Amino acid sequence: MSLNLITTLPKLDNHNENFTYWWNKQGEWVETPNERRGGFSGVIKTLNKQGEILYIKKQEGHIYRSLLYPFGQATIRREYNAYLAFNKAKVRTPQVIYCGQLGKKAILVTKALANFISFKEWLSNARQANTQAATISAVLDSIANMLVQLHKNHLQHNCIYSKHIFVNVLERQKATVHTALLDLEKSRKRLTAKQAALHDTPQIRRHSAISHTEWLYLAKQYEMYFGSPLPKLYQLPPTPLYLNTQTLYQHTKIID
Repeated sequence: MSLNLITTLPKLDNHNENFTYWWNKQGEWVETPNERRGGFSGVIKTLNKQGEILYIKKQEGHIYRSLLYPFGQATIRREYNAYLAFNKAKVRTPQVIYCGQLGKKAILVTKALANFISFKEWLSNARQANTQAATISAVLDSIANMLVQLHKNHLQHNCIYSKHIFVNVLERQKATVHTALLDLEKSRKRLTAKQAALHDTPQIRRHSAISHTEWLYLAKQYEMYFGSPLPKLYQLPPTPLYLNTQTLYQHTKIID
């Protein structure tokens, strides 16, 4: 199993070198394609020759506008640029296999993260298995460290839900944890690291089932790696997701 953090991203294909091949590649739609304004966006799941899972995002007439691109640019190109930035910041993401644009059509192909599962799924499993507090602490610590690495590079994910954080946890005498981020299409640069920190990090509190004690531990570890106090992280109310599940799971004490 390879967990190499940095890979070389393929160059953007604007000359139909492999565009037609990937556009015609068949697979199973992950969900119903989103259709709007005469265009669409959707993701199919398929396999490469080695049997590895690939995700092919296909878009047509799916653009965004900004000061840099007042006439619009394919949203897939923005996502591709985010992969470049995250890669430079040494934040693990799915491996980009191909990215190309032909007229109003655009494609982004990524390889599934082998042996990773979402933090949402992992946490649910940990509750049911009464996972040791030390292991949960190690996972929260790794997530905090990854986010600081992202934010110190003035990068903001913009959608830090527990389903977008992926973890690989090897439990031995001491847990070894690797983390990654998915769904970069809404990512953006921020002027300061603190802006990115105060936008992204609280989203974990709001959009995951971590307990109050677990959140305080994550916030403390984040502050430690960030290198300066962020008191606003401690002023967040309990997450509705945790309030809905706290009667189902035994409270886990986090190791300081």
